[in-house]
Amino acid sequence: MASSYTAISKSAPHIYFSALPFAAKSSLVYCDFAPLCAGVVSVTASGMDHGDRLVATLTGHDDKVNSVTYSPDGRLLASGSNDGTVRIWDTRTGEEVMEPLRSNDGRVLSVEFAPDGQRVASGGEGKVVHVWSIVAALKALSPLCGHNDWVQSVAFSKCGKFIASGSDDKTVRLWNAKSGKKVSVMVGHTDEVNAIAFSPNGELLASISKDQTVRLWQSHTGGQLGSPLSGLEDICRCICFSRNGKWLAAGSQLTGRVRVWDTGTFEPTPAIIGTRSSVNSLAFSPDGSTLWSAGFYGIESWDPHTGNELTSSSLAGHSDWVRSIAFSPNGQFLASASSDCTVRIWNPVDGTEGTVQRLQLHGNTVVSVGVSHDGSFIASGSLDSSIRICGAKTGVATLPPLLGHKAEVFAIAISPNSSLLASASADQTVRLWNTRTGQPDGEPLQGHEGEVNAVMFSPDARWLASGSDDNTVRVWDVTARQVAPFGLLSCRNMVLALAFSLDGRLLAASDLDGYVYFWLSGTNQSARTPFKVHSVGAYSICFSPREERIVSDGDRNTVRIWDVDSGAQIIVLEGHSAVVLSVAYSPDGRYIVSTSDDKTMRLWDANQGSCLSILYCGTGKLARSAVFTPDGQSVISGGSTTILTWDVKMALLLPSRVEFETLVKLGSAVLNGEGWLVGSSGELLLWLPAEYRAYIQIPPCTMTIGAHQVKLTLDEGSHWGNQWTECWHNGSHPIMQHYP
Repeated sequence: MASSYTAISKSAPHIYFSALPFAAKSSLVYCDFAPLCAGVVSVTASGMDHGDRLVATLTGHDDKVNSVTYSPDGRLLASGSNDGTVRIWDTRTGEEVMEPLRSNDGRVLSVEFAPDGQRVASGGEGKVVHVWSIVAALKALSPLCGHNDWVQSVAFSKCGKFIASGSDDKTVRLWNAKSGKKVSVMVGHTDEVNAIAFSPNGELLASISKDQTVRLWQSHTGGQLGSPLSGLEDICRCICFSRNGKWLAAGSQLTGRVRVWDTGTFEPTPAIIGTRSSVNSLAFSPDGSTLWSAGFYGIESWDPHTGNELTSSSLAGHSDWVRSIAFSPNGQFLASASSDCTVRIWNPVDGTEGTVQRLQLHGNTVVSVGVSHDGSFIASGSLDSSIRICGAKTGVATLPPLLGHKAEVFAIAISPNSSLLASASADQTVRLWNTRTGQPDGEPLQGHEGEVNAVMFSPDARWLASGSDDNTVRVWDVTARQVAPFGLLSCRNMVLALAFSLDGRLLAASDLDGYVYFWLSGTNQSARTPFKVHSVGAYSICFSPREERIVSDGDRNTVRIWDVDSGAQIIVLEGHSAVVLSVAYSPDGRYIVSTSDDKTMRLWDANQGSCLSILYCGTGKLARSAVFTPDGQSVISGGSTTILTWDVKMALLLPSRVEFETLVKLGSAVLNGEGWLVGSSGELLLWLPAEYRAYIQIPPCTMTIGAHQVKLTLDEGSHWGNQWTECWHNGSHPIMQHYP
């Protein structure tokens, strides 16, 4: 609440309207008072700390996640799952850095990075150990075969020369990490080996078994050292050394107890830790002062000296068993893997400053967006040279970034059957991508002698057109992946935009001189004389659904509609206060959407030319591109590093201030320099903390896809102005007697 001092000091009602919504959801203040309030703003934030210790949730696995481990430099996480994949995540962004690694032999139970961070070992249901190259995203070695039952645990020796594996076949095996050859088989356990761990100095290998024993082995030869350790009361599934090598801990499957040994004597310490459930994983803090356990009740922390629980540090949030935990090398973060199919990253100690950035769509401006024709996904191209694909309903990335272009991506297009995506780049190439796998579909299409600014599929998907700074339009045969036999289509100046008519009969292009050219699709025959739509160049053109009209950005910040046959100007749409960047028709032809340098989008009546709604893209945001969804119910816009989804029906209702007063309060609000959302009459609606101001999501914006998202919603019957005390359930709650 302290961060909202500015709001509270200026206007007391904003204790409830501004301070409470932005309080941490786990705080006592929010938990006690939020249920008592109605008719106030609700804040849903992601990618923002918001006072909680959860830093990131990594989604992508389709089944239980059994194991998680950090790379030695802390920049990557590896996770293994019952879905049969090993996934590699960037800890700075929360994104997968490559396609999932699949061995096609069942569940993955354990993963471990090599000390050089270049390889990952995995073991599981397939009874073998797989070693993967992170650099090549391929197997670095042939499968390490020898176990005759599930491999429950894998580990690299600290020197990187050996890989150890523990199996349900009651053995521990040691392998040469370079050649994959067997070094030794360690026999002694009389039941399944559940976990193994190398000591920090690399001299010891510890194994724990269903036979209720811990055995120690010489890490280079596999020779057994001494007798099994005593002190276990039942079956244990996990074992770990503290980083300083002082402690060895094991966790119980049945009683939930944890036993700790002093590695100087390997005698059990007096402290016995009693957790609340089966212990699936253990991890010491880097300084050895805290021992963390994972199980059904989340992640708990303990003092290994006394066995006392450190309740203030426990972490809860997973919706199912936590199966594995691991500290980052610098000790600032704790990663967890769960049966709820997610991996999470936490700040393990209150007050820890987080440096992990949440999932970011793009690292630079989004200049082109598209929606698949089946409406299932959104694609975007960016000045960061990447293409992204995410779910249209969820906004969640469905694939890792599509990388391959060596310069900015200026335009994208999706094929009519939604199976291919084309991208145009400043690297003078056009690339095709498989939208299901994210992999390149064939070699780059080369031939342009300048930057490629535009790309477009024909409605029958036979042709792909691209426009370039070299003053040409090239038409490619999509099946043959080569330039069509009828040659190049020439313009007076560099080509800025392309459009196919919906019947596939015409191909149009606009150039820097402001002319629009028309050809009969699939030929080099001009369909009509070019006509001028702009004094310097049209950045965007689009055919109406009935093909008789074409819309373009125009001179003096306008949008203009033209008759295709005559070239006559029909309507001028005026209202933008800066350059118009993109235009698009709705599928039914009733509306036009335009984006502008003035940081707004406008919805227009395509027949009358009247402005129906002005959409504000948020403070500091710029909409570079916008398209309608195939059903016409939403508009997708891209700009800055985010993509926004807008509800068309809701946007059209904004001007109706009487019937839709609550919606208008936020939808037409202006953010002033002090962080206040101010209504049309100057009333103070909501104060935003500084870190939220660039990311607010206000109706009719329904979804923000990007690094940070802050969604504001209002309860029905919101209480504004002099009626603000009504937010306390009409003042009827007994607690109101303490708050006059």
